[in-house]
Amino acid sequence: MLDNSYLEINKEIKLGLMKNKPIVALESTLISHGLPYPENINVAKLSIDAVRKNGSIPATIAIIKGKIKIGLDDKEINILGQNNNVHKVSRHNLSIAISNKHHGATTVASSIYIASQLGIKFFATGGIGGVHLGSEKTFDVSADLSELSRTKMFVVCSGAKSILDLDKTYEKLETLGISRIGFKTNYMPGFWYYQTDKKVDFNFTKINNLVNFLKIHESLNQHSSVLLFNPIPKNKAIEKKNIDKWINDSIKKAKNNSIEGKELTPFLIKEINSLSKNKTLKANMELIINNALLAGKLAKNYNSN
Repeated sequence: MLDNSYLEINKEIKLGLMKNKPIVALESTLISHGLPYPENINVAKLSIDAVRKNGSIPATIAIIKGKIKIGLDDKEINILGQNNNVHKVSRHNLSIAISNKHHGATTVASSIYIASQLGIKFFATGGIGGVHLGSEKTFDVSADLSELSRTKMFVVCSGAKSILDLDKTYEKLETLGISRIGFKTNYMPGFWYYQTDKKVDFNFTKINNLVNFLKIHESLNQHSSVLLFNPIPKNKAIEKKNIDKWINDSIKKAKNNSIEGKELTPFLIKEINSLSKNKTLKANMELIINNALLAGKLAKNYNSN
């Protein structure tokens, strides 16, 4: 369990944990590093509203002045959204952010680790990290995948981010024992585009059936997460051929400017947003809120059954 001296849990969530209420954890990297201002703040608040709309308690996770905050107020969301000195915090630098009393935006990996330690079962995000393009040379694989393999969490997402190697990510998920479950889709989504050609392990079309499966998964005491794929709505999705072109052009520019490592993903997303005239930005916002809605509904139904 986490040391309480490093935790600050807001009253609503603390009471919800005590009374076993449905709670959905939300990450904060999208606020500081995933979306530009002011869209980042708007999406954070709309995601919170989406979870609450479906009868669950939203629990956005972040590091504020070295404290792990569970549930953010407007002031703290603004700090993450407007302060240029917010660290991107995954598992490897979580202790560093706390010991140095940094502001930190938690990734999928650190968010689900923290949430699982508190007994929160559901988590919503836009897209997970995965195997990066060129990983056979760089060995660059997101910590999200290893954390999903050792953390018990039900994660609603729209696949892995389009800028990653989605084929390798799909295979890696199976290797790590992470169930790839579709909700009203037979294929893993492509984040900005509706679907890849990779089939899910199973497609559930009804909430109740999906919830029953999640309860069985938990009862088997498997120490891994379930990925619940929720595609971006078709009328908001972008054609894959357009995405591929923008990605290739952005990667070339990154190479020409020697941008790599942790700087690469935010650079590519920003560049692709520009090339797409913000179509990808709007799609990103839509799918994040859509995933929060589904997670809120699932958590509520899970607790009711």
